[in-house]
Amino acid sequence: MNKSAKHLLLFAAAGAGFASAHSFIDSGKVTELEAERTLTNEIEGHFLNQEERKAELRKALSTTYEALPKNANGFLDHQAVRYALHRFFVQRYGWYIKGLEPTGEDWHHDAPPDKPELAKIKEWVPAFLQNKLEEHLHHKGLELDGLVALAAALEDLVAHEAEGRLKTAYKIHDLDYSDMLSREQAEDLTRTWYVGFLLAGNFSAASLDEVHKKKAVFARKYSDWNDANDWLSKVEEEHYASRDNTEPPSFTDNLRLVRNIGEQYFHFNDKECHALKSTLTDMEGKKAGRVRLSTFYQKSLYSHWRFTEKADYLRKLGALDESDPKQPQVITTNYLMARPNCLEASGLYALCCRNECEDLMGQLEGELKSSEADPRSIAELVSKMQSDTVTAPREISRALLSRLEEVAATNGGKVPIHGRLFAQWMHHAFPRECPYPHESGTTAPQTPDEWMKETGQSDSSASAEEMRQQVESDVCAIDENGKPKGGAGCEEEADLPWTASEELLTNKVAKAARPAVVEKVQTSESEEKASVQPESVTLACGMAVALACALIYDYWRASVLSRQSKGEVLYLNQLSSRDIASRFAGVQKALAIWALASLAWAMDLL
Repeated sequence: MNKSAKHLLLFAAAGAGFASAHSFIDSGKVTELEAERTLTNEIEGHFLNQEERKAELRKALSTTYEALPKNANGFLDHQAVRYALHRFFVQRYGWYIKGLEPTGEDWHHDAPPDKPELAKIKEWVPAFLQNKLEEHLHHKGLELDGLVALAAALEDLVAHEAEGRLKTAYKIHDLDYSDMLSREQAEDLTRTWYVGFLLAGNFSAASLDEVHKKKAVFARKYSDWNDANDWLSKVEEEHYASRDNTEPPSFTDNLRLVRNIGEQYFHFNDKECHALKSTLTDMEGKKAGRVRLSTFYQKSLYSHWRFTEKADYLRKLGALDESDPKQPQVITTNYLMARPNCLEASGLYALCCRNECEDLMGQLEGELKSSEADPRSIAELVSKMQSDTVTAPREISRALLSRLEEVAATNGGKVPIHGRLFAQWMHHAFPRECPYPHESGTTAPQTPDEWMKETGQSDSSASAEEMRQQVESDVCAIDENGKPKGGAGCEEEADLPWTASEELLTNKVAKAARPAVVEKVQTSESEEKASVQPESVTLACGMAVALACALIYDYWRASVLSRQSKGEVLYLNQLSSRDIASRFAGVQKALAIWALASLAWAMDLL
């Protein structure tokens, strides 16, 4: 965990115990009625300047929308919609909307015992909005305008929460919403809102005197307060420069300012994320994007960095590489974006270190304009893409090309760029920018408190003694920067791990790359329920009828030949009741065989 996040958590834990008449934690709560009303207003166009805003959102979402795989109706399925929205909010605001993460199905939040209603805020909103809109469209999927409506509705609900917290700040400062404030009053009010934002709403006060005392304590305890306050001052200057300064700040002015803070804060957060990334990169061994667990703890023991997460917690977060069980390693990209390093600024989203791979994927989508492509085309584009740790142009290695061809072979000759195997390939191509994609259900984006409650552990951090034991168990020599020196005990392979499990956004059957290997394809629940193609149903019915006719004819012919062999002449009007019963029983057996065969075909088809 980075130092600032740790300090914020400690202060929030201490501040949450204060009893007060006005608390940010209760402000701007989202109800089902509010969410449904907001979505309806976006669909029906009841907001001011909506067309201009929708045009802007449509432009921002169109590249990803065009590149994503579509269903039989030409629209996005449920899981693809979640993916597109997640990408949009991460790229635009640095918001990880709670419930839209790639592993969002495992997301779990518990509310305080005295406020059970708050659990709903943290997980249900995206799914509720999406299900309502899909019901409105009869579950045919979402086109671009539907995606825009969902994005706009989520933005509106975030704004609703920000407004609720601003109203709480007004109450603490004993101000009326209609008051016209001085610049000094407005800045004091904004900092009260800002501290509540940095403490995820765990901030309360009963009076102006109390809030000033608490803000002073916060400024002393939060080590990055000076930088955070300087950044806020710059945002304020830009805000006031863009308005008519002849008018004193109103509630509407202050609301626009706090919304800007929430939308722009990720720029400030990126600075610390880059410092964290640089520190972890300096600690790497032979494997790019990997830090030995002993090195990770060594840095924490002898520096200001708080790299203290227990191995079990790192494993749950998907930040632990145990491909070599003797020497577990921290996956730097996965750790950077993990929940301990996030600011839980809102009940609806968390501010985490941005996934730099999203920018790289955006470049690919813009060039390909398709959900899949041949390996050579992808390799050519990737060879020209650069990051802050990868220079371009570069030659894609033979090993990487071979892996990309394997991905294509698994998926019928093309590489689906939104599948798990391609995400894994991007991790190999950009190990310090693209996270390692674990298989669904094996990890969860849990906060320390959530993990402790689930496991019964008293702490998510390893003790100093536990860290020393891990450090001492590694005989590899470490230099003064915590980086392995090499030599005896430092042996490790440079190759990153690779698993052949594919997971796709669409219901596409993956073919095995090699006959001896059984590839696993996982799809979302909505995709598993995708409708069967009409041509396939017609073919199955035709085959079933043909089988029935063949069985009946075969039985009848065999019966005729049997009777003729005894010298009998078969006349239909001379059949005895016993003959008819015998033939009817035979037909029943034939029909039973036909029914079983038809059922088997249908089950195989579905």
